[in-house]
Amino acid sequence: MQKRAKWIVIALVLVFSALPLFLLFWLMDDDDFAAVDRGQSYGSSIYKNYQDGVYAAVPSNGYYRVAEADPASFEAFDTGAFDGRQAARDRRNVYCGNRILPDMQPASARYLGNSYFTDGAVTYYCSMHSVLNQELGRLDEFWQKVLFRADAGPKPQTYLYPFAALPASAQPYRALLDRDLATDGARVFYRAQEMAQADPVSLRRLPAGRDGDVRASDDFFADGRSVYFHEQLLPLSDDPGLYTFMVGDLYRQPYLYDPRDGMVYVGAQPFDAAHAPYRLLSEQGRHVYQALFRGKDGMYFYNTQTRQVERAGDDPYASGTYTALSPYVYTDGRQALFLQAREVWARSSRGSGGGLVSRSTLVNRLEGAPDGEWQKRGAVYHNFGTVWQKGEALYYLDELGPSQLVFHPIYKIMDRAAADFLLRSQETRQIKAADIRKLIRDGKLAVPQSETVLEAKTRYRRVFSIF
Repeated sequence: MQKRAKWIVIALVLVFSALPLFLLFWLMDDDDFAAVDRGQSYGSSIYKNYQDGVYAAVPSNGYYRVAEADPASFEAFDTGAFDGRQAARDRRNVYCGNRILPDMQPASARYLGNSYFTDGAVTYYCSMHSVLNQELGRLDEFWQKVLFRADAGPKPQTYLYPFAALPASAQPYRALLDRDLATDGARVFYRAQEMAQADPVSLRRLPAGRDGDVRASDDFFADGRSVYFHEQLLPLSDDPGLYTFMVGDLYRQPYLYDPRDGMVYVGAQPFDAAHAPYRLLSEQGRHVYQALFRGKDGMYFYNTQTRQVERAGDDPYASGTYTALSPYVYTDGRQALFLQAREVWARSSRGSGGGLVSRSTLVNRLEGAPDGEWQKRGAVYHNFGTVWQKGEALYYLDELGPSQLVFHPIYKIMDRAAADFLLRSQETRQIKAADIRKLIRDGKLAVPQSETVLEAKTRYRRVFSIF
């Protein structure tokens, strides 16, 4: 009897241990709508007709059935533009993605441009990009997924195409500039949000520089008097010297720089004027996780988690005049400082999903380098990096970064053959990122000794998994 009870307990433990995994894989299983991709397309739109039903593709979430759509009269707008493919109509409704645009008359609906649609009386902005549905809570989403997988409810709207109506206007709306903007001749709207006091006649996009490439900003505007981040009015006047930039691939961190006073804005948020003027340390971002700015009394960065501009510490570059050997390595003739990106991940444990703990950008001081000036020996093909000599030592200064699994911006070259291979690549035009990684694995490129003198750190909240 005791032995039987023991095996019952073991069986129950195994069942309850496997149940969460079974539930996880059941919820992750591809839904039947994946087959919709084989359906008939409505022009170049996001919509498909599959088994006499209309479906809308919502990026990051797959296909949704447009339950209210009439397949017989359903049609995409003839826009000839990518930013109009996310809307359509039938004899009853106008749709943005898989959702109905309220009060819009399909018979007179037309595309204005820049993701705006109107029927002559009602005008909507319907974004061409899907976004996370902020109104859907995690527990609600989980329960809706369970019901959906059990064929007892609709697919949860985790992602959606956002839309918003413009206010009624006596004058017709028209598209302005090239995307996201519309005007009725007196007012200007960015994604259906009014840009207070903006002049539609003189409004322009500010210049944006990134890695030496200058183009029009996606985020900042000016009209000769005022300056805007999206629809938000900034506390500065327009000036021909204003320019915007992003650092490497740091996501959603658009910056604006005002050369008149050295002020920096990240989105609509100004840096503290008390520490201006600011100077960006490095425009390229492959070996950094934070954009570092030298203020008059320290080094500063924008923390994406606290959404505050924070002081990382004293400016280690303030003691001398530094020359950049690469976008990440600098020397004042006496010492060399370099930037390095670092991640810390939690170890997964029972009941915990582990996850990202922090990301940092370090300023390190090179140690153990021989005496002598830094002399450039040549560049590595594909702009992977450069080779430098200091005394008798050779160094590889990398520009690939952690995304290519090259985690340090400076390596000491340990044998002549490795140096020759890197330098010859400009002639042979035969080198891959995998070759750099192999040189590191084989010990041909070694991480030199260094000391950290500053750290800009962003900490992330631990996320625990119910599984």
